[in-house]
Amino acid sequence: MATDPYKVPGIEDTSIDHIVKAEAYDGKVRAMAVSTTAMCAEAQKIHNTSTAVTCALGRFMTGSLLISSDMKNETDTQTTIIKSDGPIGGMTCVCDFGYKVRAFPVNSVIDTEYHHPGKVNVGAAVGQGMLTVIRDIGLKEPYVGSVELISGEIAEDFAYYLAKSEQTKSVVALGVLCENGEVKHAGGLMVQLLPSADDKTIDILEQRAAGFPDITFLMSEGFTPAKIIDLFLGDPEVRYLSGSPVSFSCPCSKEKMSRGLITLGKEELTQLTDDPDGISTECQFCGSKYHFTKEDIEDLIKSI
Repeated sequence: MATDPYKVPGIEDTSIDHIVKAEAYDGKVRAMAVSTTAMCAEAQKIHNTSTAVTCALGRFMTGSLLISSDMKNETDTQTTIIKSDGPIGGMTCVCDFGYKVRAFPVNSVIDTEYHHPGKVNVGAAVGQGMLTVIRDIGLKEPYVGSVELISGEIAEDFAYYLAKSEQTKSVVALGVLCENGEVKHAGGLMVQLLPSADDKTIDILEQRAAGFPDITFLMSEGFTPAKIIDLFLGDPEVRYLSGSPVSFSCPCSKEKMSRGLITLGKEELTQLTDDPDGISTECQFCGSKYHFTKEDIEDLIKSI
């Protein structure tokens, strides 16, 4: 029986959202591709986003996921933040170890502009602003890098961040396709030149990047992340290193919300006890609601 040339260690079912890592050109290039259709649909459902926000948030989560792919420890986490002057107002995404992602937009519903029919103008939704990446990987202080947005279209902004803040030349392609208000396809590709890359390899990749089809078009044609990597690289010796499922996942809990309330301090918490019905809190990332009775709040005050 012939072996599957697109078989990736760790991936048995290619129909689910998953990320694939590969290397090519004698180790001079590394590549990652990811399918995020279900992940983006879940975010749309949670935040009830309009089409422009769905596309912007989906690209942002997908790009954040791609640049977080070097996490090695279970406690590692990455937070990406866009603060901008466009109608979306900004977005925040947190990636945890194991390719678990959660995110929220400042504004969930805005008008949708189009470059042309079917192509959402994400740049108009995002506007001008800053992209900040915060990586907490167990060091004394988190790593923080920030760059100005160069287009608001997200993919170019992540590529610019990687070049400026991490000195890594990268090709980043991201896409979210919505039809009738629902996420049809979503995914992304990131290809990076390693320090050993020579001019010949750079020229090859620049040529292949020019006019490369939209990620969502390839996905609609049945391309998996492994096949997208193969199509872009064009190296018959491409080596698939690993794969892993990805998901929208929020680890919030009433206990964690309690810790957040404690940070308000005794004075503010005491004011909250004035309401005999207690208070309700809501997680910005997943919309989960947690109720705290007056007695709960009094217990928190005692713990300070």
